[in-house]
Amino acid sequence: MRLSYIFACYCSVLSALSLAEQPDTRAHQHGVARLELFQLATDLQLSFYATGSDILGFEHKPKTQAELDAVKKAKTLLAQPDKLFHITGADCQLKHHQSNLAELQQPAKAEHKHSHEHDHDHDHKHAGHSDIEASYQFSCSSVTKPVTLKVNLFSLFPDLQQIHSSWITENGQSAATLTQANHQLSLN
Repeated sequence: MRLSYIFACYCSVLSALSLAEQPDTRAHQHGVARLELFQLATDLQLSFYATGSDILGFEHKPKTQAELDAVKKAKTLLAQPDKLFHITGADCQLKHHQSNLAELQQPAKAEHKHSHEHDHDHDHKHAGHSDIEASYQFSCSSVTKPVTLKVNLFSLFPDLQQIHSSWITENGQSAATLTQANHQLSLN
């Protein structure tokens, strides 16, 4: 219980750190993604954020079979963290992962027309920019060496140009910008 509390505190501090030291990548910016890492004892959590355009090639609800296939392919890739990341210095096993791609697996429905006037107590969501989020929780053993993370996202999603990363471990915190040429982090 105490370990979970400490981990939650670390997560809060990392969020503040990433806002203070990194450019604001929360804004919808094509070609730029964000990766946040938290390591405490044997727990490692990674959170990845990118635009729908960088991951899927479009930013709206899928309208065609090709777009539905792109969502399915991305969901499959994002469910395989061993293809996305290579962790050395610790034996890490995936405990849990999730992404918001399930929301996009249903094709867009035609909007209904209003031919009558009355007050609506609900909002209609119109097509807009979609952002992709994925998170991964690992349980790691043998964390005795410096832990490094090789990020393979650039080869899988070629529209990505930069990944702003920030991390907190028991040894401190840091931040770096990853590129196709420089895609490895040392967490210790």
